[in-house]
Amino acid sequence: MRILFVLFLSIAAAALSPRPGLAHFSDGAKVRSIVVTRDAEGVTAFVRAPAPLLFGDLLDDARRNGTPLDTDVIYSRESDTGPVFYISLDAIEADGAGFAKRLEKALSWSQNGRPAGAAIAGFRVRASEPETHPGNGEEVRAAMDVAGTTRDPLFGEAVIDMELTLSLPAPGGAIEVVAAYPAIPLLEGVSVENSITDARVSPPAVFTVSGQLEVPATIGGPVWRTAAEFVKQGVLHIVEGIDHVFLVVCLALGAGAHRRLIWIVTAFTLGHSVTLIATFLGAAPEWPWFIPAVETAIAATVFYAAAAAFRRRMDSVAVIAGVGLLHGLGFSFVLGDILGRDSPNLLPALAAFNVGIEIGQLAIIALTLAALALLTKLSEDMAPVLRNAALAGIAAMSAWWVIERGASLAA
Repeated sequence: MRILFVLFLSIAAAALSPRPGLAHFSDGAKVRSIVVTRDAEGVTAFVRAPAPLLFGDLLDDARRNGTPLDTDVIYSRESDTGPVFYISLDAIEADGAGFAKRLEKALSWSQNGRPAGAAIAGFRVRASEPETHPGNGEEVRAAMDVAGTTRDPLFGEAVIDMELTLSLPAPGGAIEVVAAYPAIPLLEGVSVENSITDARVSPPAVFTVSGQLEVPATIGGPVWRTAAEFVKQGVLHIVEGIDHVFLVVCLALGAGAHRRLIWIVTAFTLGHSVTLIATFLGAAPEWPWFIPAVETAIAATVFYAAAAAFRRRMDSVAVIAGVGLLHGLGFSFVLGDILGRDSPNLLPALAAFNVGIEIGQLAIIALTLAALALLTKLSEDMAPVLRNAALAGIAAMSAWWVIERGASLAA
């Protein structure tokens, strides 16, 4: 049990624990940035990574062998809630070459199926993730010029900036990068997103890969790669967000396979597109109660949609547009975890993410209507009963969400 606690603490720490009921606004997304640049001297890779990702081998050994995590670089102090882990700057200074070698080995680079050499040109240890991430060569150099922390940072909150010189046979060709250390266990609600920028081209090409890079990611290639990745992220968000799924199911069951469904879906799409873009760009208040209030309101919209569909009163296009406005807030903050506002591909990424949401939305509607048609064909008497039972279940679940998220708002 101690080892499990150590592993979880390493990536999350106390500040990373997500609050219950805040599905869209969890602070659990940890971002690793990779920027590849090119100049007359060759190709350089800038990597900004959460510190635990650079110690996957030690964490894996601790889990497998039941040994303490404490090393020369990582040490712990006891607190009222258990051990708290820190990174020792003195240990890094004492063996800078050894620490640099660890950073070099964290990622494996290749080109055309052949390994590419990577040598550390410099690194910085930071106490927490900076607000902005570099997007080109000048910003990389500026980031590396900023001094690191002078106090031992918390292991679970620290990030490491590193600059690597890559040895490539084709400096302008596609590069593959993959994690070389074992993946680390993550707390529920914590995820890793990799924001990758190819600054060798103008404008820089930006895309995002979820996970710990257990599977190689390709840097370079056609421009459509960025758009395709954000389309995928949009699809994943709506199909993995159960409240969004329930809302769309209610819209489909409420309007049925009729022309009015087109107007209902269009209203919802316009509503969430407006707030998705506006809120992502910063048009949202920073009041402490705003996030839980929006989450509670989203749950209430699902309850409303279930009740309206149950009564066959899904006839207010204006109300559905307002529902879309609320759901767009949730979409925007999820997008904020994987795309920065200063991204050079901001507009294409925003459009692609929104397209992905629409694809997922249409897929849910198609499956719902197909299931309803099949049930009607099998039994015209049972189909309405099952339809109403599904809507009643959604109403009950969303009512519970209102209570749960409302409690977070009142806390």
